[in-house]
Amino acid sequence: MCLFAVDGTWSLNFNAEALGEDVSGRPVGTLESGRSNTRRFYEECAYTDNKKFYFAGPGGDGDTMLGATGNDSYQLYFSVLRAIEREVNSGNCEEIVMVGWSRGAAIISELTEGLTSLRETNSRRDPYQTQRGRRFRTLNNVIKDGELPPIKYVGLFDSVAMIQAASPVDRDWAEDIDTVKYFAHVVAGDRTMAQKGFIRINFTQPNPNVDADRSEIKLMANTTHGGVGGLDDTESAREAYDFIRNHATIAGVP
Repeated sequence: MCLFAVDGTWSLNFNAEALGEDVSGRPVGTLESGRSNTRRFYEECAYTDNKKFYFAGPGGDGDTMLGATGNDSYQLYFSVLRAIEREVNSGNCEEIVMVGWSRGAAIISELTEGLTSLRETNSRRDPYQTQRGRRFRTLNNVIKDGELPPIKYVGLFDSVAMIQAASPVDRDWAEDIDTVKYFAHVVAGDRTMAQKGFIRINFTQPNPNVDADRSEIKLMANTTHGGVGGLDDTESAREAYDFIRNHATIAGVP
């Protein structure tokens, strides 16, 4: 199996400088210490280094405006997709595992749909402002023999795929998890972001439509969005991490 971990918006503000760069060469952190839950999962996963891949979230180059609008989510989606295609074509990945937080989780939701469409039609849906699947790109021979490995496990820390229109870009990101074996999602009960300097965002229905052999949802009623996926040394983040990690273990992720 291979792990693809996609972090949340401005995830560099939740990770330490010592963590270096992500797969795309973007900085992983700015703090002196601490990790996001997505970064923790990536580090503690027992796959060898050539079978696990970490992507800093939108706004991961430190651009505050990109983080606020989510405009680089599109580029990040294709960075992850290209990495999946590369590793599958090389024979390195027989099954796929994906874990993410916030907009990174929304990107993963979109990937489950894009990979499913690619498996079934050798075309994939363009995720960017497509109004839920009205446009496809035909991509012949992107995957050798047109075959994709199964998506074994998807674990999400409070996906914002269901975000109200804080920005036009967010409006069209995925609301579905499509054709996975194991799925787990931790949802924050306090679905607002009211920190000073942030736009106040109200989140809508907290769970996407799920097509999975096994699906588990955990609602953390008194926890904020950042409390689910943020610094891993907080009590709420540890509880959220344990839920996602335990279900990963059930799915066979070391």
